[in-house]
Amino acid sequence: MIDPALLESTDPAAAAGGACEATAERALLERVGLIARGEPYEEEPLTGGVSSDIRLVRTERGSFVLKRALERLKVEAEWRAPLGRVASEAAWLDFAGSVAPGSCPRVLVFDAESFTMALEYLDPAAHRNWKAELLAGRIDVEVAASLGETLGRIHAASVSTPGLAERFDNAELFEALRIEPYFVRTAAAVPEVQTPLHEVIDELRRTRLALVHGDVSPKNILVGPHPVILDAECATWGDPAFDVAFCLTHLELKAVHLPHRAADLHQAADVLRAAYLRRVDWEHTDAATRRVDRILPALLLARVEGASPVEYLDAAARGRVRNATIEALRTGAPVRLLLHPTAGEGTPR
Repeated sequence: MIDPALLESTDPAAAAGGACEATAERALLERVGLIARGEPYEEEPLTGGVSSDIRLVRTERGSFVLKRALERLKVEAEWRAPLGRVASEAAWLDFAGSVAPGSCPRVLVFDAESFTMALEYLDPAAHRNWKAELLAGRIDVEVAASLGETLGRIHAASVSTPGLAERFDNAELFEALRIEPYFVRTAAAVPEVQTPLHEVIDELRRTRLALVHGDVSPKNILVGPHPVILDAECATWGDPAFDVAFCLTHLELKAVHLPHRAADLHQAADVLRAAYLRRVDWEHTDAATRRVDRILPALLLARVEGASPVEYLDAAARGRVRNATIEALRTGAPVRLLLHPTAGEGTPR
């Protein structure tokens, strides 16, 4: 629906722009067969992401999610990415859904011309957002275990699938969405750890083992009968250890933010890691663990110093993460023990 505020605006350009946008959207929905010609529909914006325009569309026949990639991401820093990433996302969702049915929403339509796709709508009454659950202090380790197992299953299947490496040969996408904004900018902002950060960058650029999601964050996980993984815009053929480290990063950050639930969040992280490693059959688990532990402090530092800092840490917490990760990158010490000295020497990293 056209925003009523636009219709009531005294600015003719704003009203005309809104009407043109609505007309273009209707033309797209009719062209790809999501609505019939002249069929009424309603829509509302969905929040939570920075890289796409996402809307819930309701028709008489049902609801779906319409997702259109944005060239400039909605963050304070200048951050642009190729619009064609939506094709990689659609391909990842198709593959993951074939390997682990129900692990991601179904792609209903992908339109390369408009960089848009329509996705199955999952009712939030039955699919809670994992980030919201964690921040509310509701930590279910079974969710973490199931996610680790599912992620490992998808990675393992990708390694044995002919042609997948060529299908996701898009290193420039991962460079624009992950390596440059997370690691290159952080290395510039924190020169005292430029050398270890560039070692992480170099290893990520040369390690090409499996299909990587690239954004396995709790905000992109829905909790229903099993975890559902969303937002695969960063999907590429690369280092699967990145996906594990990315999710562990968010659990560690939430343990800093919620110290009274740190033990439970650490348990969730350890269970996720263990469940994932049980699925690793394309390399020795020691090699995968080593890379996870090298990427983890780099990502933690990036989430307080890079282009996309987490929003829930205060200045003191950000400083604590910064200091601990700098020491971890310099010395190789377990970052968890630097963040939580009372965690104990027996606690896995």
